[in-house]
Parts: sequence; C-alpha cells; structure tokens
Amino acid sequence: MDINNLIDEILKQSIYLGCFSFDELLHYSAVHSPNGVGISKDGAQTFLLAMSGGEPAGAILVDEKGTLFGDKAVYLLQGTEQFHLYQVAPQIVDTLVSRCRVYNKSHLKNSARFDIPTIGGGTKQRVGVLCLTIRKQQVPLAGVHVSIRKGKRVLSTEVTDRDGRVCFRLLNGRYVSVVTDRTGELTRFAIDFYEPQAESVVDIGGKRDEDR
Repeated sequence: MDINNLIDEILKQSIYLGCFSFDELLHYSAVHSPNGVGISKDGAQTFLLAMSGGEPAGAILVDEKGTLFGDKAVYLLQGTEQFHLYQVAPQIVDTLVSRCRVYNKSHLKNSARFDIPTIGGGTKQRVGVLCLTIRKQQVPLAGVHVSIRKGKRVLSTEVTDRDGRVCFRLLNGRYVSVVTDRTGELTRFAIDFYEPQAESVVDIGGKRDEDR
C-alpha cells in the first residue's frame, strides 16, 4: 500500500472537516460520529487514523524506516500530532480499516490522554514504547497479565496477545514488571528503559533477552 497514493485518492473523494489536535480529534469524533480519516504529516513521517462512526478503528504510520499498520502504528503515536480530518464514505473507511485495524484501542486512547505519571521531579524525561514478549520454556504465553510498577505504584497493566506480546508507553526510567499467569503465579523482574523504543523477550524462570 502506497500511503501517498492512498491519501491522494481519499482527498479526491472527501470533505475537509478541519484541523485538530489528537485530543480534539477524539472529542469531535465522539460528538459528531464521522466516518473519515485524520492525516498528520511531520517531515518524513505520515500518520493516518481511520475513524469509523466516530471510533478510531485503523492506523497507519509511514516514515523513513517503513510502514506500520494497526496496533504497531498506534504504539508510536506521540499524542502531540495535528490531524487534518476528512469525511469519507463509510465503505472506503471500512476497506481501509480492514488493512490496518486497531485491535487494542486502549493503547490509542491512553496515547491521546497522555496519562503517563511523572515519578519524582527535576530531570526532564522522554516518553518511549516498551514491548515485552512473555514466554515459558520458549512458548509464548497468551492471556497473561503484565503490570509495570514504580515503587509501590502500579502504572499500567495489560494482557498479552496470542504471541505473548504486550506494549507500554512509559517515561524512561527503571521499573519493575510483574507477570501473573493463569494459575496466579507471580514473576517479577527489573527493567531499565532508556530508549525511544525497545523490545525484550522474557522467559519466565529464565533471563530477559534484549532484542534491540
């Protein structure tokens, strides 16, 4: 899918509704329930968000590294983008969403609200995306709860997908992750997170393997 050609085709068949911040886009969509696309361009990066009946349903991110679709695109949403919203025929939106569907919409909504707590003060911290793959004896664990903690405070909890993968938007820093499997057994491990984006494989009972 060529994003530039796709955008050109959409613009030919659309009605311009205005420019919105991400928070404003979600608020406007909740009130007016449009079918359309929001397009944000910043240098070499283009972000496309598909709205179906006012709900964010699909996402595409294109930059110099390539193209990401659906949940993978949403994980990199900063929440500071400006979106130009276009009203588009529902059938076009449905076709687009079928190629870039967002399944875990909590990530997208959390990104919009940017409710990332700051622990302590003084030093400016940046936001990044940490993705963990949870395994047991090399087998991915689906449906287990993974929480991120700072001291006694639980910052976020997510459930792994069928590949055992889960992602969090966090301020850079040191955290403790707690994995709770279906038997209720807990596994804890420390995380030092100081990259814009990081992947890590955790084998319960084994060591954490940094992929990048």
